[in-house]
This record gives sequence, structure tokens and C-alpha cells, in this order.
Amino acid sequence: MRSTRSVALAAGVLVAVLAAGLAGELGAAAARTSGLPAADPLDDRKHAVDDQIAQLRDTLEGASADVVKAAVAVQTAQSGLARAQAASAAAAAALSAAVTHDQQVAAALALALAEQAKAERELAAGQAEQDGTRRELGAMVRETYMGSGLTGLSLALGADTPEQFSERVTLAGVALRSQGGVLDVLAVQQAELRARGAKVHAVADEVAELKSESIAAVAGRRSARQAAVTAQAAIAASLAAEQNALAVARSKVAAERSRMASLRGEQSKLSAMLVARARAAAAAAAERRRRQQGAGGGGGTSSGGGGGASSGFLSYPANGPITSGFGMRYHPILHIWRLHSGTDFGIACGTPVYAAAAGTVISAGWAGGYGNRVVIDHGIVNGGDLATTYNHLTRVGSGGGSVSRGQLIGYSGTTGLSTGCHLHFEALVNGNFVDPVRWL
Repeated sequence: MRSTRSVALAAGVLVAVLAAGLAGELGAAAARTSGLPAADPLDDRKHAVDDQIAQLRDTLEGASADVVKAAVAVQTAQSGLARAQAASAAAAAALSAAVTHDQQVAAALALALAEQAKAERELAAGQAEQDGTRRELGAMVRETYMGSGLTGLSLALGADTPEQFSERVTLAGVALRSQGGVLDVLAVQQAELRARGAKVHAVADEVAELKSESIAAVAGRRSARQAAVTAQAAIAASLAAEQNALAVARSKVAAERSRMASLRGEQSKLSAMLVARARAAAAAAAERRRRQQGAGGGGGTSSGGGGGASSGFLSYPANGPITSGFGMRYHPILHIWRLHSGTDFGIACGTPVYAAAAGTVISAGWAGGYGNRVVIDHGIVNGGDLATTYNHLTRVGSGGGSVSRGQLIGYSGTTGLSTGCHLHFEALVNGNFVDPVRWL
């Protein structure tokens, strides 16, 4: 009838707090307890976390497997902490609502009990009044009609004179009218008694309903309090997990710096080789021009291919979507910005990889963190020596020599420092990394 706490997060941009729509299962349960709207479904929250972890893995492309694992553990722990904090807030709100509801029901029940007691007293008083009226009426009947064993009519008929008869009839009428008045009072009392009885029943029904609601409110309050306690325990556990994950991640810093230095060494060797080739090619071209001019020939220059940097000189090296582009990335363990030196194609291991343009294979085989790699020099294009690299291959299909555009040169994989099957495709001009998309 009546309705009635946190540590500084040391991983920088590693964390993307999941507060928007992320209350965990506990938060949803607490919200249900209090009647508040539930948080996003579990599947939606899981997909959001999975997406963030996938983005983290892309960011850590080229990092060692244990570093990736440590960073993912930190991400997972901090996401869990965010969910636990959201759940705790929801549980606290649910507890507050449950306490308020319990108090409201208790106040309503106390009032209803007081009304019930009052109604019962009024009913008892009305019953006593009716009983008194009934007794009065009975006495009146006895006094009026049973004097000396004779009825009023026999008394009148026994009169000796007309005056005596008339007097006795008048007295009998007075007695009858007095009885009628008492009967009227009795009828009113009976009507009031029925109304008071109905009120007693109505208040009793309300009391019964409020007692049931009070039992439910007490249970809801107990459940909400337990949810709040559990939510606080979840925060403590999540904080511990986060600290453990951060400690592990910090322990990887020295090894990761060493590994990054090794990877930069691989890049420097490749760059130096390509710079030397570019200088040699430029010197050869200059010598050809000098000889042609000395012989009276034309002043044309040669090019390993036509087209400019934005004319699609290179073909796509694999059939698959680009999943991660060229650019600077933040390393959540070392807390540095580093260059993601190529474009990643999201393809399964074993997918054919093709030469993006005609050229000469100048390197094919193991290349440390790059895994199995093929490097193709495409010659001078628009005044610069263009080369492409194909990394993390499962198997190399071309060991050297000239290749044509679209020729099979290997199969994609996840060798070296890779976080999953894909092709890491790079473009270099005069030994410097450039965005491959500009040439596709």
C-alpha cells in the first residue's frame, strides 16, 4: 500500500579509465538492490577492455613478450580497479537508498500500529456503549411491561373508570416512546460500531502489508551493506593487483631498454646500408651524366621507377587491412615516445607477402627483433633511394636478386619481437623511415 580511497597510477597513458558505463557485476547487483539503473552489460564492458588491450599490444609492437605481458597485466589490473571503484560507488548509493527506505517503512509501520491501537480502543469503547444501551433498554422493557405480571394493555383494560383508562393508556404510550428513543440510539451505536470494525480491519491489513515490506526492506538493507563491504574488498584486491603488476612492469625496464637499444642497432645498420647504397647510386648517376655530357649526350637521369610519393608507386604488399599506422607511440613501461617505423597489415600467419615494386633483394633472413625480414631496394625514385622492408615473416620466399612487382617474397608471421600474426611493412628514403602510406 505504501511505496516507498588511491595510488598515483604510474603507467601514464597506459590507463584509459573505464568509468563511463563500467560498473562491474557487483555494481550492477548493488544497483538492482536499490532499484537504481544497472550498468552496461558484461559483454559490452569485456569488449571495451579487449579493445583497449588490443590497442596496447599495437602500441607495444616491437617490445619483448614479457614486457607486453607486464603492460597488459597493468592495464587489466587498473581496469579492474576502475570497475571496482565504480562498483563501490554504486554499492554506497544502494546502501544509502536502502537505509532511507528501511527508515521510511519503519516510520510508516509505527504510525500504522498506533492507528491500529487507536481504532481497536474506539471499537472497544463503542462496543461498551452499545452493551450499556442494550442493558438500559432491557430494564426499561421490564419496568414498563412487566409491572405486577400485567401488560400495559391489561392494566388499561382493568381500569374502573374512563378517566383511569385514559390515564393508563397515556402512561403506556410514554413508555413505548421512551423505548423507541433508546432503540434509535442503539441503531446509531450499531452503525458506528460497524464503521469502527471496518476501520480496524483496514488498519490491520495496512499493518500486515507494512510488516511484509519492512521484512523486505531489512533484507535489502542487509544485502546492500554486504555489497558495499564486498565492493571495498574488491577495491583493496584490485589495488594489490595493480601494485603487483606495476612492480613486475618496473622490473622489466632495464631489460627493455637493452632490447630497445638492440632494435635501434638493427635499424641503424639497415639505415647505414641504405645510405651507402643511396650515395653509391647517386655517385653512379652523376658519373653517367658527366660521361654523357663529355660525349655530347643528353642530360637525362635514370629512375628506378616512375611516379611521385603520392602517386601510388608502391603496391599493397599483402591482402589485408591496415591495423596500425606509422607514427610516434608512447611506451608505457619506459615512459618514452618512440617511432612505430612502419604500417601493420592485420593478416593471419602464413598469408602470402608480395614485393611492393620491382627492385633488388639486398637482405633476406633473420634480423633480430624484426624476425625474418626481406629488404628490397627499388632504386632512385624522385631523387631519393627508396627501399621497403617486410618483417616478422614466418618464411622467406626470396633469398636475393631482382624481383618484380607483385612477386611472392615470403609469408606473414609473428617471428622476432611481435605481439601477433601480422606484416610490419616499412619504407625508407635514403635510409630514413617514412610513412609507407604516402607511397601506396
